[in-house]
Amino acid sequence: MTRSVVRAVGLLGLALALAACVTVNIYFPAAKVEKTADEIVGDVYGKEGQEAPKTTPEPKKPGDSSSLMRFLTWLGPASAQAQDVDSVSNASIRAIKEQLKGVHSQLVPFYEQGRVGINKDGFVQLRETKGLPLPQVANLKRLIEANGNLKRQLYNEVAKALQLKSQQVGQVQEIFARKWREKARPGWWIQDDGGQWRKK
Repeated sequence: MTRSVVRAVGLLGLALALAACVTVNIYFPAAKVEKTADEIVGDVYGKEGQEAPKTTPEPKKPGDSSSLMRFLTWLGPASAQAQDVDSVSNASIRAIKEQLKGVHSQLVPFYEQGRVGINKDGFVQLRETKGLPLPQVANLKRLIEANGNLKRQLYNEVAKALQLKSQQVGQVQEIFARKWREKARPGWWIQDDGGQWRKK
């Protein structure tokens, strides 16, 4: 009786240890999310972004791997996703990106005036409203809220496209937050990881 209890407890302990190893080792495709964030942020910022030209596609060279990419895409989404960062882009992501571009273009004058900045979480934050008429303040707050909602939707859609778990959306946001700040235009206000604001 005692031996079987000890054996049962031992097996239970082993099962818990194995379960703990499995839960700790959740795969996260950081390089793919980084490339996706680089492309999307560069596209939203457009020519205003400091590093935007790096995201424009290179002209095709003879013997490049585009034929291989087309073949992998033809094989199915799983194979293409493993090789091609463009597979992260789908109709939902493209639609959100276009909406973000529209909101961003309306926010640009406020970035340039220093009235808004990009906080450490990658969201637009109100910094100064002094001298703005009340209707303009209300419009600015509406734009900031729309920008934040669209970014949250974007992160969820990117995570879904990469078949990530819901708890990994935060990791997607962290990578995007860094890119929003890195690619910010010189003269815009950004917040560092410690919460300090500085002019880029």
